[in-house]
Amino acid sequence: MKAFGGGQLLNPKTSHFGKALTEYQCIQYALDKPGVLTVLPGIRNREDLKRILGFLEASPEERDYAVLGTFTPQEAEGVCVYCNHCQPCPAGLDVGLINKYYDLARAGDALAKDHYVNLKKKASDCVGCGHCDSRCPFHVRQSARMEEIQGYFGR
Repeated sequence: MKAFGGGQLLNPKTSHFGKALTEYQCIQYALDKPGVLTVLPGIRNREDLKRILGFLEASPEERDYAVLGTFTPQEAEGVCVYCNHCQPCPAGLDVGLINKYYDLARAGDALAKDHYVNLKKKASDCVGCGHCDSRCPFHVRQSARMEEIQGYFGR
């Protein structure tokens, strides 16, 4: 699991919540998800390793991600947070991952386009059934977004 949402959650400009979370909050949130046994954040050097290992000795307050509960649904309404509540897709699309690569590509991540291109099912495979639209707790019109993503990537 990518604990930091590809780095997006650590930056208030790219966080879907409009506020940055700390690394420790993100790690704790990921670990509290059902079925998650481990979280492996990216480590570039010794400083990163020391900082991340600090999580093991962090106080409960430093790990507390309860701030997420203060975000009203209106703040996240219409924004895909890759939660995959839209699944299963009748056409077999990984809607959350398609959205993530789109958002990362638009934010300047050069590798995101390559990852998107290598998906077996792309936004162009959307049949527009609306299943995902009806299931999204954030009221994202995913079928329309798939058209937007298809236009952006050209497939």
